[in-house]
Formats: sequence, C-alpha cells, structure tokens
Amino acid sequence: MDEQVAQRPRRTDGRPAQHRLGGTLRAPRTLVPALLAAIAYVDPGNFGVNISSGAQHGYALVWVVVFASASAMVIQYLAAKLGMVTGKSLAEHSAERFPGVGRLLLWGQAELVVVMTDLAEIVGGAIALRLLFGMPLTAGAVCVTLFSLVVLALKVRGRSHFDSVVLVLLVVIIASLLWQVLVAEVDSAALLASVVPGPLDASAALLAVGIVGATVMPHALHFHSAASRGHDDGSAPASQADRLRSGRRTVRSVVLAMTVAGCANVSLVVFSAALPAEAGASIESAYAALGAHAGQLAATMLAVALLASGLASTLVGVQTGDVVMQGFGRRPIPPLLRRLLAVVPALVILGLGVEPTSALVWSQVVLSFALPGTLVPLLLFTRDRTVMGVLVNHRLTTAAAAVITAVIVGLCGYLVATGL
Repeated sequence: MDEQVAQRPRRTDGRPAQHRLGGTLRAPRTLVPALLAAIAYVDPGNFGVNISSGAQHGYALVWVVVFASASAMVIQYLAAKLGMVTGKSLAEHSAERFPGVGRLLLWGQAELVVVMTDLAEIVGGAIALRLLFGMPLTAGAVCVTLFSLVVLALKVRGRSHFDSVVLVLLVVIIASLLWQVLVAEVDSAALLASVVPGPLDASAALLAVGIVGATVMPHALHFHSAASRGHDDGSAPASQADRLRSGRRTVRSVVLAMTVAGCANVSLVVFSAALPAEAGASIESAYAALGAHAGQLAATMLAVALLASGLASTLVGVQTGDVVMQGFGRRPIPPLLRRLLAVVPALVILGLGVEPTSALVWSQVVLSFALPGTLVPLLLFTRDRTVMGVLVNHRLTTAAAAVITAVIVGLCGYLVATGL
C-alpha cells in the first residue's frame, strides 16, 4: 500500500486536513471516516459469532479473527482511497461501470447487505435492552430505531454531532470489552498458538464464515468510500508531496482503526473462551454464565458494550443505506422511511420466535456470501489506471486483495461442501 496519493483540490497551506469533532476536538480528516467504518467491525453480529466461537471452540478460531482484521486493513484502505481520489462512492462507480442488469444485480446484493446489517444491529440492541432493563425484544427493537432517528436529526444541524455520538459509543465498546479481558482467565500460551491456522469441523466452519462476514463487513466498504470523498473548494491542486502525505495519513488511519476493531473482536473470543461451552448457545447464555463466573458487574459491562454496539452501528447503517440508494438508485430515501423499512425484518424475525443470537450468526453468514460481490468491483476499480490514475494499486496490493477474496470464497465454498 505504498502508492502515491492524489486528491481533489482541497488545501494549499500544507497543513494536514482536519475534521472537527463535536465542535471542540480536531483529528486528521482520514481518521474520522476510518473510525466510523470501524463501528461496522464491532457490531452485534460480531458479539454473536465471536462469543459463540470462544465458548464452543476456545481459542481455535482466533486465527480467523486475526485474518479477517488484517484483511480489513487492506480492503478498507482501498475503499477509502477510491472515494478520496475519485470523489465517488463504491456504489456510484458500480452503477456507472455495470449498467443495466449488472447494476440491478449489484444493487440488489448491496440492499441485501444493508438489510442483514440492519437486522443484526436492531436485534443486538434489543437483546441488550432486555438484558439490562427486562424490555421485550420487539419494544427494544423499536427503541433502537427511535434512537437512530433522534441522533440522525442532529446531523441536520451538523454532521459533527453525529460523528461525535458514534465515536463516544465506540470508546464505550472498546473500554468495556478490554475490561472483560482483564478480569478473565487467559491462557497466554494457548492464545498465541491459536494465531496459527488449524483444521475446521462443520460447526467451526459455520462460525468461521460468520466471523469473516461480521468482521469484513461489505457495507463498511460502501460507507468508507463515501465518507472519504473530498469536497472541491476551488483552491489550487495539491502538490505531489501533499498528496503523498495524505496517502500516508490514510494508511495510518485505516491501520489504527482496524487494529482497534481487531482488538475488540479478539477480546470477545478471549473472555468467552473462559466460559462453559453451553454459554455459546446465545448472548443471553453468555451473559448469565459471565455473571456466575466473573460477577454481575462483568455481565452488565457486556450488556452495556452490546447496547453501545447496536446503537452506534445502526447509526452508521442508516448512512450506508443512503449511500447505496443514492449510488445505485440516484435518489435518496428519507431517513424516517428507511428506518421504518429496516425495522420490519427484525420485527418479523423476533415475532416468529427465532432465537435472536442464531439470527445474528446467520445474518453474518449471509454477509460473508455477499462479500465477494462487493470486493470484486472494489478491486477492479482500484487496479484500473483510468479510474485511479497514478493512484492505481501496486501489484502487491492487488495480489493481497485477490488472495483475501479467494480465501473468503474458499471459506464459503467449504461451508457449503460441509453441508452448512
């Protein structure tokens, strides 16, 4: 990822571009979109698959989490670069490059991704509200949806408010999960050994594919490409040195954000590995087992982290839905209508009595199967010199992204071959 980076005209004073947070703090412009995209990597789907993985298989699937987190660094960099250089989102590029039937197929795949993501976020938040306050699942799903609408209303008065709320929730998630690891019984030697890939039985294969879908989130690529788009201000084009510095800031921002998300996901597996195997049946089971094993405070912290995850990810999710609709459909859908549509699948699932954690796991499996449909266009665009110019992928970058895509397709194929 050592390409030279060109940007649209922005600044001429040589200072790094800054992004205001909540009107008080400033951060590099590339860092905020990366951290917002990282929310997708610690959403309730991650809680469901990683807790089940840790409780049922110990540290055996840690290597899958590490692989997925490392892969995220590469592909999120490509998504950020695409938006930053071209000023267009991945959805916009896809609609232009593949008109007609191709556009409709990719649009349908992207909307499926949004639906599955919304399902996991709303169901996860509803589970957390039931654990913390005894709220019925359907009522919790409605509350999570209403929260997203309230915070999105702040965006009308300024995007900085929206960003700040999401980033505060991210801090709550990370702090809560790291605290869980500190109080858990961790076998350091076994944890280090688990980084080396090992064989997978049918149960582990299902969870491995779920981990990939939960960690390498397709909707995060759409969101990050849109969030990284620049805004022409009429100033002179940036110098080559400024472009290179911006590229390096993008790499650092993505690596930092994905490392934070990766640590959170490993933490979920690590503290769950200390729980009995039956705790992996559901998040509720893990909550009860954690309370009995480490105390009620630890269980409450898990529920708080899950609630923060559901609230933060649903905010990013509604933004992603707008990006997909505007890119493929070329017209926005009002946030209220999109949120009302998003809550319907979750309410149907909960109304049918489907076990919530099982719904979370399977939603992530669906995302894994949909992931190649997002990765392949992204790779095609970023390796195309006519699109990226001097920013076209280095051969090693393209090769790494191709290997990642091949491994994900292989995992999905292995899951099908083993009979799901």
